[in-house]
Parts: sequence; structure tokens; C-alpha cells
Amino acid sequence: MKKFFIITTFVLFLINFKIAAQEYTTIEILNLEPEIARNAINQTFKDLKLPPMHIWNNETSTESSFYTYTSLMVKNRFVFKVDVEPNKLTISIINRQYYTNNHWADSPLPMSKKQAAKILDPIKESVQKLTKT
Repeated sequence: MKKFFIITTFVLFLINFKIAAQEYTTIEILNLEPEIARNAINQTFKDLKLPPMHIWNNETSTESSFYTYTSLMVKNRFVFKVDVEPNKLTISIINRQYYTNNHWADSPLPMSKKQAAKILDPIKESVQKLTKT
């Protein structure tokens, strides 16, 4: 019984840790018209030399190709996902992977808040600058 309690506690800890860390991989920008948001996203990804992001007038969601970076000497990659809704723009990091044994594997750990900020903050700042009226 004691062993079951310890294992259950550990599993719950891991689940909570993963959920809490995932919050940092999404940013939202409110009060943007969809057309303005689409143009700002397309220009921001081009300016920051990120994978091409083309969200057209009739689309509300799109994903980029993989963006690759190195962290602590480990190759990592992920996909940007952009959702445009009336008065809301959401940019997320999804499908995180790392390079191991000559192939890509799903990342077992959540992205750190610092790493997510390093990637997402310049995007948010650029979009806000381009949409400032």
C-alpha cells in the first residue's frame, strides 16, 4: 500500500510538472483584427528569419515547418502553430523533438520558461510593434 501511494504521488507530480511547464509555450495577443494579425504574423516570421508562415485571408489556423535550435549542445526542433480568431491571435510551440541516436524523437521534458521566452518574446514584440496604431 505504501509503495502504491509513493508511485501515485510521483505520477501526479510529473503530470502537474508537465502541465505547469506547458503554459509557457503559448502566447496570446488580444484586440487584433484578423486581417491585421495575419499580415503582422507573415511579416514577423519573415523579419525574424523563422520558418515561413503564410496565413491567408480564409484561414484561421496554420503551422510552420520545423524550426531547429541548439540548447545545451542538443539539437531540438518544433513547429509554430498560429490561430487567428476575431480579436485574438495565439502563437504556440508544438511537436517538440530532440535529436538522438541519428533520429528525431519526441521531447520527454517540457520546454523551460526561459527558452520559451527567448523564442516567443521577440515574436510577440514584433507583432505588437507592427500592429500598434
